[in-house]
Amino acid sequence: MTRGAHRGNLRFQILGPLTLTVDGSPVDLKGGKVQTLLALLLSSPNIAVPDDQLVDGLWPSDPPPSTAANLRAYIRTLRGILGDPERIIRAARGYLLEVEPHEVDALRFGRLTSRSEQLLRTNDTALAAETLRSALDEWTGTPFAGLHDCAILRTEAAVLEEQRLTATNQWIELQFDLGRHTDMIPVLVQLVEDFPLRETLRARLMEALYRSGRQAEALELYRGTRTLFVESLGIEPGPQLRDLEQAILRGAVPLKGTPVKSAPTPCNVPADTPDFTGRSEEIATIVDWLTAGGQGSPSIVAISAPGGVGKTTLAIHLAHRLRGEFPDGQIYVPLRGAEAERRIAPGVALAGLLRTLGVPDALLPEHIDERSAMLRDVLSERRTLLVLDDASDESQIMPLIPGTGGCAVLVTSRHRITAVPGIRSLELESFTEEQALDFLRHMVGVDRMRNSTQDGARLVSLCGRHPLALRVTGARLSARPHWPLARMVSRLADEHRRFDELVHGQLDVRANLMLSYNGLEPQARLLLMLLGSLEVVDLEEWLASALLDRPLREAQDVLDQLAHSHLITVTAAHDRLPRYGLHDLVRIFARERAQIEVAPPDLRAAVERALGAMLTVTEYAHTLLAGHDHLVVHSRAPRTPVDDGQLKEIVTDPVAWCEAELPNLSGAVRQAAQQGFDELCWDLAVTAAPLLEIRRHHDEWQQMHEIALAAVRAAGNHRGEAVLLAELGELDLHRHDYTAAARSAERATQMFVELGDGHAQAITEHKLAILDRLDGRLHKALSRAERSASTLSALGDVGNGALVLRQIGQIHIQLGNLDAARDKLETALSMAEQVGAARLAQQVNYRLGELDLGCGRATAAAVRFEQVREFCQSINDRVGVAYSLYGLGRALAALTEMDAAHHSLMLALSHARETGERVVEADVLHHLGRVALSRGRSDEASEVFRLAHAICQALGIKPAWS
Repeated sequence: MTRGAHRGNLRFQILGPLTLTVDGSPVDLKGGKVQTLLALLLSSPNIAVPDDQLVDGLWPSDPPPSTAANLRAYIRTLRGILGDPERIIRAARGYLLEVEPHEVDALRFGRLTSRSEQLLRTNDTALAAETLRSALDEWTGTPFAGLHDCAILRTEAAVLEEQRLTATNQWIELQFDLGRHTDMIPVLVQLVEDFPLRETLRARLMEALYRSGRQAEALELYRGTRTLFVESLGIEPGPQLRDLEQAILRGAVPLKGTPVKSAPTPCNVPADTPDFTGRSEEIATIVDWLTAGGQGSPSIVAISAPGGVGKTTLAIHLAHRLRGEFPDGQIYVPLRGAEAERRIAPGVALAGLLRTLGVPDALLPEHIDERSAMLRDVLSERRTLLVLDDASDESQIMPLIPGTGGCAVLVTSRHRITAVPGIRSLELESFTEEQALDFLRHMVGVDRMRNSTQDGARLVSLCGRHPLALRVTGARLSARPHWPLARMVSRLADEHRRFDELVHGQLDVRANLMLSYNGLEPQARLLLMLLGSLEVVDLEEWLASALLDRPLREAQDVLDQLAHSHLITVTAAHDRLPRYGLHDLVRIFARERAQIEVAPPDLRAAVERALGAMLTVTEYAHTLLAGHDHLVVHSRAPRTPVDDGQLKEIVTDPVAWCEAELPNLSGAVRQAAQQGFDELCWDLAVTAAPLLEIRRHHDEWQQMHEIALAAVRAAGNHRGEAVLLAELGELDLHRHDYTAAARSAERATQMFVELGDGHAQAITEHKLAILDRLDGRLHKALSRAERSASTLSALGDVGNGALVLRQIGQIHIQLGNLDAARDKLETALSMAEQVGAARLAQQVNYRLGELDLGCGRATAAAVRFEQVREFCQSINDRVGVAYSLYGLGRALAALTEMDAAHHSLMLALSHARETGERVVEADVLHHLGRVALSRGRSDEASEVFRLAHAICQALGIKPAWS
């Protein structure tokens, strides 16, 4: 999170009494409600806290009738205390306090504890202990002390206290590992006093006393503990304390970390890869897991990934690296799980394992259960690592698991292995770009890569950062030192021949993928081929359902099969549906198989169903934003049905949905054009346009419409052409290119007249009315808009009718017809609310605020502008926020609150410039000039007036204030 330089140097403390300092000086947080509100926001920093949770925290028993207004008042007070109104923003029906990680002691505590864990994974115990001590130093007392009347804060304080105790215990363990037993005695004495019933703390104090030569005191501590537990709780101390007492009496307290000596034993692991690179994070994680075995059970880790990603290479590298940790042997067992005809049965694998461990054939049991029991017995006193490579499933590896904690098992598989008790799983992904480049440097030479930097990066991209593909590419280039890298780039650039090029000796990327493909059920193979044929980056389950033409539940099951086999990737946020994607090489492979195995009519029908589903969901998102009546004309393209319940789950926030699906919407328009679905193509483009407008995705808007325009012209689709021209005119309007906007809108209107489409003509007529108004032709604009409104009313188009009435009201305001303006705008507001067009309703509300200003009702105007601002912030409409802040600044100026007005206008100017909204920028500058004049700053006023007029001249518009 990056904030402007104007933000003060704030520090928040919640790990003790709530405190706030600004630029190093403490701030007096007067009032319990303000303190509680700040504490509630700090309990979830940078996350929106819902209104109802804030209300429950502020008024736990008897909330007043005016809770909403009171909450807003406290928010305003708190914003003033913080000195930065943008610190607290309205979001997701709640409020969010924006902070940097270094500003809150709880966030610093969390970062330091995480850093300590990272240091432990690299075996830097001393620095890990020091870092954890720094984390604990953030605490000054009980979290939220003095605010525990609030149940929410009491709960949060308990959670934080538990985190503190966990960190404290970890720090004590590290200090013991470092031999600092004596130093810990005073600390442990205080902790036992603070937490008298924590047996672990008492055990650590006993051990510290004993190791410091104070055996009698250690035993006395045990006797005092026993008395306390029996008299207070009626129970004896637990086994940890009892066993420790006996060990002290015998003088046999075990020394933590004493190495176990063992004799050398077999190691049949294949040779390590000499040019092994990358995977440092994965190695650290797996090493930590494999070496953390308990007394009762072995550590078991599964590495799963699609073929060719380097599972076996990594497992072998780890086995060599961990020889010192497992001195009784490292045994490699190839299970060949990906090949059904060559798969090793568990009984056969057990026999091989036992022979490696020295069991003669004459003593091998007949039955698998007896062999498994013998393996557990042989390994019971050993520290051995088993590498079970290429497992098919859990049933193949379960009989091979040792029974004691000294051993560890490292499994590799193309499938997810999760059903083995105690297993930890790591899904190995393709290289990062830097890892892939480093890998190629090792294979083809640093100088060769340095001399062809762009070609090296292109090779990495064409190989999809896939390790096997990179190894084949590197091997071919190494065998041909006279080849420039550009030649290999050229050979791989053709997708239809790429797999033919990715072969070198026994290394074959296509054959590797075919192993996984052959293991799929028929329906999973079909979906993989269809996914590869669809122009999407990734997708949700509903699109797979449309592709297969099967119910959602069946599509989910098939997707799970593909994910289990690592042929698709899965990503999911906690508040979103899972998304599924294909690696570039898998996509090419799937498309290649589809061309061979799927009949062209069936493939075309599947793609049309998927695009039809995309249109259905896009229309639903459009409707949520714009209301029940769409603001565009639609095609006769077939829609693939999507259940209403599914639609509500798919699109909870239309703007956020569009943001997530934007690459897919662009791909869908492009594919519809390529395959001749011209009706689908133009309808997808124009339906997405209002969604794209919110976040100002102007380039994508233009690209999608130009692709669709070429498609409809090629198909002779004049209606689609006219609609697209109208929407391109709308885009030019947003870009302030009014000449181009008029040209497109006039051509579209002419075409609609020729087609006899009065509905579309009326919508486009409205766009021309906007252009007339912006050029100062107010009476002509009013005439056009009234004609449009009359036609739309006769057709029953309430949504577009409300939009045009808003325009008519705005024209009347500029003409000075304030009564007529109010009548039109209030009717427009009612119509927008009738069809559920929330955004349009707020746009009308903004115009009513302007009208209130014109009528001298500045207070009412300020209320409206604040409502508009909160709505626009909730959907992240930055242009809308700029407008609302501009309106609010004018209202505050009218109320002679000049400092507040100047602040609001400056915020509006910042938003307008960030979004490139030049008209708003000019309006804001003009009113900043008026505020400057009222303050007697004539030079400043002249300068901003000049800037405002220069913008209007550059845009070729006549501003309303001229």
